[in-house]
Amino acid sequence: MEKVTLKVEGMTCVNCAKAIELSLNKLKGVRKVEVSFELGRVLVEFEEEFLSVEEIKMVIESFGYKVASHKKKKDYQIEILIFSFLSSFLIMGLVFYHHPYSLWLQALLSILVQIIGGSKFYKGAISALKARIGNMDLLVSLGTTAALLYSLLSALKILPGEPFFETNAFLISFVRLGKYIEEKIKNRALNLLKELFALQTATITLLTPEGEKEVSIRDVLPGDVIVLKTGDLVPLDGEIIEGTIEVDESLVTGESLPVLKKPSDSLISGSLVVNGYCKAKIKALFEKSYVFLLIELAEEALKQKPKIQRMADLVSHYFVQIIVLLSIGVFFFWMYKSGDLALSFNFSLAVLVISCPCAFGLAVPLAISVGLVRAYKSGLLVKDPTSFEKASLIKALILDKTGTLTVGKPKVIDYKEYEEGALSIAYGLAKSSKHPYSQAIVNFAKSLQVEPFNFQDCKEEPGKGVFCGEYFLGRTEEREAIVLKKGDKILAEFLAEDEIRPESKEIIQYLKSLGLKIILATGDTYQRAKKIADILEIAQIYAEVKSKNKLKIVEDLQKKGLRVAMVGDGINDAPALAKADLSFVLAGGVDLSKRVGEVVLLSGLNGLKVFFEIAKFLKRRIWQNLFWAFVYNLLGIPIAGGLLYSQGIILKPQMAGLMMAFSSVSVVLNSIRK
Repeated sequence: MEKVTLKVEGMTCVNCAKAIELSLNKLKGVRKVEVSFELGRVLVEFEEEFLSVEEIKMVIESFGYKVASHKKKKDYQIEILIFSFLSSFLIMGLVFYHHPYSLWLQALLSILVQIIGGSKFYKGAISALKARIGNMDLLVSLGTTAALLYSLLSALKILPGEPFFETNAFLISFVRLGKYIEEKIKNRALNLLKELFALQTATITLLTPEGEKEVSIRDVLPGDVIVLKTGDLVPLDGEIIEGTIEVDESLVTGESLPVLKKPSDSLISGSLVVNGYCKAKIKALFEKSYVFLLIELAEEALKQKPKIQRMADLVSHYFVQIIVLLSIGVFFFWMYKSGDLALSFNFSLAVLVISCPCAFGLAVPLAISVGLVRAYKSGLLVKDPTSFEKASLIKALILDKTGTLTVGKPKVIDYKEYEEGALSIAYGLAKSSKHPYSQAIVNFAKSLQVEPFNFQDCKEEPGKGVFCGEYFLGRTEEREAIVLKKGDKILAEFLAEDEIRPESKEIIQYLKSLGLKIILATGDTYQRAKKIADILEIAQIYAEVKSKNKLKIVEDLQKKGLRVAMVGDGINDAPALAKADLSFVLAGGVDLSKRVGEVVLLSGLNGLKVFFEIAKFLKRRIWQNLFWAFVYNLLGIPIAGGLLYSQGIILKPQMAGLMMAFSSVSVVLNSIRK
């Protein structure tokens, strides 16, 4: 199975993306297609024996879209925009210039704008028709073509009324302007995601015996040396061997302040070089790098659609067909009522071009993409954007203690040895465990320069301790301290304490302000749990609970009708995290590739506040966007159709086109504003 990601240019609305998706899914050998209109990218999984990448590109381009190459090509958008507007204003000026050739010069300019400026809309419309769906391009193409044909037939005296060659020209100019502004704003807002996905096909400067050479990052092997300079996004995990740089590691740690990196320091892919120059030795292939995992998580997140987005997509899908029928109905209504062909055509055309499916299509996915970018920049890895949707429904939040409310690095503060050599035995048992308290004993023994006893085949039982033959290291019901036992005999006791995270109390107060019921669930003793709970003002405590008991706590709360969120380390909490309605894990406790938890908190508990704030932001923006799209079309279409004609108000088609273009721009602006 092969997977390819392509950058596609020319998509003007979500229905364009739908057209590409439907077309590619019909190809033999295609297993999965994901198209993102917001990011302008197409991901295809296919079987190589049936299909090639070039064939996929040909299919996409046969619909009028352009698959971008790695080489930068001249973008003529600005030139076409200037030409369209200059021609439109010239046509308008020629209307007042009474010369025998004036009318035909208007017609010539109008036709040129239709061909040069309108070609992108025709391509999009053709692709939509091939896929048997409607899109904005279809509405613009129908409207401008009808306006041009009407004007030509009027100029030839075949139809009554005066020609208006400026109408189709201004329509194309205004819509192109709106789309250009929309694209620029969108690119700036989603630049981080675009850069991440671009890394999959990026090149990098590799040092070879012959000198520097540009190669694909997928061809770089462990041990190779690469060159990094200011502005580069680090594409591979490595180690600096020469030079000094400052990097922004916010994608990795959530820390936005630049970090100084010098020789022997590690470089994590996904970091941004903000200043300096260095040579770095690569440690792992691209497919094993942190940024590759991040790209996978982002792709996974973007393909998930919240319920409200599926609803908006459904509206957008049938919108164009309804508008075309409505436009025809408006034409016949005014012909019946007024008998005026020009007036009827004006109203019909205005309805066609004022209608905006893009506003509905952009309302949800763009806001979510912006939310994901903000989350990534704040040290949150959101694996499923539907988690934002769930946030407002949560009523109870369960927190683990060790490594969640505390830093997860306990220290031994008291030690009692009842038999000589006990510390060496405890060290030998503890080093076979990854539990924070075991690591505390390991560090304590190392600090006293004690050598570990060599054990074989030690077994760790979650919630209890480490067993090896007749030896046991862990907690017992009778004692608060960690004990080392040989059979029933206690050889040593360790008292260890973990430091509370500095942000824990503030975050607990914030979560309470949201109306959440806060619950502490820990495998630690009641005395230790109570001590932490009192400091953090947590009323409900479950102590000495094993992994399966945490799962039962979640299930019991859900049976009471509560939506439950859980924050844990992703190791002992995995079953409970999977059962919770919304799950968070702290990055230090989990291998991100294991997909535990819906949200990974890279920057500690502060990420909880950031997450709930982004969730509130998204909820507001999505409903504002949908409300605007609904109200705009609800008011705009009747006015365009002649609702206010009795008051002497007629909306010209070119003004209707301008309104349509900027309705989607307004959705983009609303989505990115803070």
